[in-house]
Amino acid sequence: MRYLLILIISIILISCDGSGGSSSSSTSTTPSTPTVASFTTWTATTPNVPVGMSGGFSSTVDLVGNITQSLSSGSGTFTRDASNNFTLISATASTNNSTIFSAALGDTLQSNFDGAVTTTLDKSQTTIGTFLNPTYYAFNYQTYGAWGPYGKATGSSFALSDGSASPVSAIPIVGGIAFVGGSTGYYVDASNNSYVTNATMTVILSYDLQTLTFATSNSGILGAPSGNALSFANLDLTGTLTYVTGTNYFTGTVTSSNGMSGKINGEFYGPGINELGGTFALYGAGVGTMVGGFGGKR
Repeated sequence: MRYLLILIISIILISCDGSGGSSSSSTSTTPSTPTVASFTTWTATTPNVPVGMSGGFSSTVDLVGNITQSLSSGSGTFTRDASNNFTLISATASTNNSTIFSAALGDTLQSNFDGAVTTTLDKSQTTIGTFLNPTYYAFNYQTYGAWGPYGKATGSSFALSDGSASPVSAIPIVGGIAFVGGSTGYYVDASNNSYVTNATMTVILSYDLQTLTFATSNSGILGAPSGNALSFANLDLTGTLTYVTGTNYFTGTVTSSNGMSGKINGEFYGPGINELGGTFALYGAGVGTMVGGFGGKR
């Protein structure tokens, strides 16, 4: 995985270099590979320089409803151009469950759902994904996304949430607050047809009760990056999460309007719990599966 990422970055450098012809110098040089910067905030990133995240949340679901979640295995490397469009997305949910989408290698990275997400499709058209466009919600501390087989689903699907985690000391013990943002995911219907999804999201946090009330609305689906999005309220979600004092994470259960149920997890992001985000995975017999990420800001 690490070797492949270095190779991709090298290809990008070579393709962007204007000296593809012969040189008057007899000394040959090897293009340098840029260091992947550690992510702090999106505003601190530099165009065309990759940033890396690690220790994030993840969710996985297979076609028969086996759900796995982690509080630390999610990671990713992301590169954006001067217009804040993604040119490279490398995402990992857990060991051996990674994907890479690179414009330099001919993969598709296209804005969809009015710019809320980047829909991705590899050149071989085997894996489709959907990832947050942070500027759409003016997020500064996080990202999230989901991916799985393109067309007819044949295996598991995955989701990632990662960013700059809030210190535990920033989480109050009384009061409450609302977070507003979005959610994107990967849905497989009862016939194993796959779609990427998008929705708006709200989370109401009660510090006193140590609970978070989660809900999505205005859900839509898309079968391919170049397709037309369709409204699909059956994928609207509701959930309840709890967090434990002294931690920066929360877990709970989630259900969909069409009868799927599953698990949800996440954490706070930013120095003053400026944002929150997480992942979810659901299954319903005779209905399908869904995995995705979500995020909101105060």
